Amino acid sequence: MGRVGIIINANARKNRKSPGLDARLRASLGSEGEVVLTRSLDELGPALRRLLDRGAEVLVASGGDGALHRMANELLAMQEAGELAELPPLVPTNGGTIDFVAKKVGVGGDAEAIVARLVAALRGGALPVREVESLELRGVERVGGEERTFRRVGFALAAGGVGQRFFEQYYALEDPGPAAIVGVVARAAAAHAALTLRLPAPAGLRRAEQIFAKTPARVRVDGREVPAAAHGALHAGAFDVDLGGVFRVFPLAAAPGRLHFHAGDVGPWGIIRSLPRMVAGKTLRAEGLVEKAGEEMLIEATEGPLSPVVDGECYEGVLRLEVRPGPRIAIGAP
Repeated sequence: MGRVGIIINANARKNRKSPGLDARLRASLGSEGEVVLTRSLDELGPALRRLLDRGAEVLVASGGDGALHRMANELLAMQEAGELAELPPLVPTNGGTIDFVAKKVGVGGDAEAIVARLVAALRGGALPVREVESLELRGVERVGGEERTFRRVGFALAAGGVGQRFFEQYYALEDPGPAAIVGVVARAAAAHAALTLRLPAPAGLRRAEQIFAKTPARVRVDGREVPAAAHGALHAGAFDVDLGGVFRVFPLAAAPGRLHFHAGDVGPWGIIRSLPRMVAGKTLRAEGLVEKAGEEMLIEATEGPLSPVVDGECYEGVLRLEVRPGPRIAIGAP
């Protein structure tokens, strides 16, 4: 075993469309490391322990932002349990449909190209590593009829409102990607315009308009209650996020230890009119929207549990959520 451990998420769409990827990555690694294929979340912890026990110093998540998210959280749980002194550098591989973490640190190319550069960097004695800000999520969730507390870290949160409902529709598509991002948003805007003008709208268009449905919740940002019973946007970001090269969000998360928060009773037209500003990576300035850089958001579900999306991963049954700056995560950028 060498210094690199690669975990391939067999369920990632790009990995499913790339048969033989594990063999090709093993060939690229040679004596520098080991490749493990996982097919369920239950296999992730044992796979990481095996790689670390065998001397892995760098861990590669062959999948999208969700695969990197799951890997980071499994390692942090190991650290909390005293099994791990510190997290090794993590490397994303552009195996998803958005890959905003890879974009943030400047990692381009596919998994094979990235691993080839990684091996070359390690053999040359200098792997570039960038530390990126994260957000910490603590709260209460209902699982199997029982309530339990949780702690997770992530980089971008859509707890409710337009962001969370966007990802519901986006990940339901057969071929998500930049064109699908534009399509989901365009259909939603067209649907709302048609319904506002009372024009005939097919059932599919009516479903698209549900992206603007608000999320009932009680929200506090930095100790002040947001004056809204339901929220058209309920988001947080640890750094500026590039969504598939289409939208850039969370520009206020530029300073270390400051998160970019969205909350409030913003309506569909406020969101639609903000789309050009999202393309330009600017703040939204929409009526009814509370948008600020801050250090704490507290969210309490008021009409049924939340289903927040964190780094593309959906969590069901969340009753309460506390969002604060998290630890800095070392990301290898070969």
